[in-house]
Amino acid sequence: MHHNTGQFVFLLALSGLFPLGCVRPPEPAPLDVQDQSRFRVMSLQTLREAAFSDDPVLRMQAMEAIQEVASVDAASCVAENLDNGYAGVSFAALMALGEMRRATADGATRLAVAENNRLLQRVRTLAEDRDPNVRIAALFALHAMGDAGRTKELADFLLRNTDARVRANAALAIGRLRDASSINLLHQALKREKKDAVKMQILEALASLGDSHGIERLKFYGFSAVPDQAALALMCLANSRILDAEEMFRIRLRDSDYPEIRLQAARGLGRLGFEDGLATAVRELYFNRPRRGVANDPPQQQIARVRALAALALEAIGNPDALGPLWDAFNKPDQSPYVRLAISRAALRLIAKQPSAAAGPAPLDRRPTPANRIAGASVQE
Repeated sequence: MHHNTGQFVFLLALSGLFPLGCVRPPEPAPLDVQDQSRFRVMSLQTLREAAFSDDPVLRMQAMEAIQEVASVDAASCVAENLDNGYAGVSFAALMALGEMRRATADGATRLAVAENNRLLQRVRTLAEDRDPNVRIAALFALHAMGDAGRTKELADFLLRNTDARVRANAALAIGRLRDASSINLLHQALKREKKDAVKMQILEALASLGDSHGIERLKFYGFSAVPDQAALALMCLANSRILDAEEMFRIRLRDSDYPEIRLQAARGLGRLGFEDGLATAVRELYFNRPRRGVANDPPQQQIARVRALAALALEAIGNPDALGPLWDAFNKPDQSPYVRLAISRAALRLIAKQPSAAAGPAPLDRRPTPANRIAGASVQE
């Protein structure tokens, strides 16, 4: 199950769902300082366990969570996942490393020079990996680390690779470079692309660069009668923080029967600074009425997906009053680990806004991961 916000390209498997059942979630309410402290510690522990999990999908999502909400000290967890035997995890870790480097003023994430040089050499080695997805992420990380000598190779992956996943990941990486000179390249790729999922990733990259055509195409798809397409377009617009999408987010929050669409709209509004989706996200955090008999989308997967999306929407909305429901949902004994991870990253984001969290979160454990190595593991969609 993938829910995110975009670290490793995923195909959102949506399905029609019945409305929420009789479960009544708690009202939004703040946590006291003591519970906030406990929640922060448990959330960091959840991120650490996910980062060193035997489940490669959970580890992929942990890489993004660490990149988004954890302290600089968490870079060690990312570094331990750069070369781990799972191509998807390596991709996510390399992309996270690149994003963390870009967000750090000193360019070395406070690592000693010798340690930084060793890490740079590891990334250069991964740029020669046999899996093209790993090579793409390594080229992105090298660019963020100041080595842009091979960045232009991303264009070949986007334009010439026969694997749709590779092309989509190349578009993702190119968009993350935030270089407006890539717009013409992305348009060229869009004209020749046949796969819808790759087109959507190219459009997200264009939108993130402020391209009006990419933004308008995504807005068009955001009103699609096909739930999968609409939710994915809304996610791409939310990722890009498109101000012009505000009205569409509001309409989709009100008019859709699909929780995934409502939650992507709520998340999009949250990233623009609006709290309109708060009640929806809190309610769907307790979603428990999946549609039965849907091929390749069992009930537990539907439940986990919607609840995790609700947590990500609450993270984007940023209202600390969501900590009460998040804490309650986190402590449910049967909660999916994917949902707990999403709740943890939301909690860390919201707690960091509180005066009591001014000192910042504690560093994550730096223990290396004992992950099983699988030769030639394929990238997961």
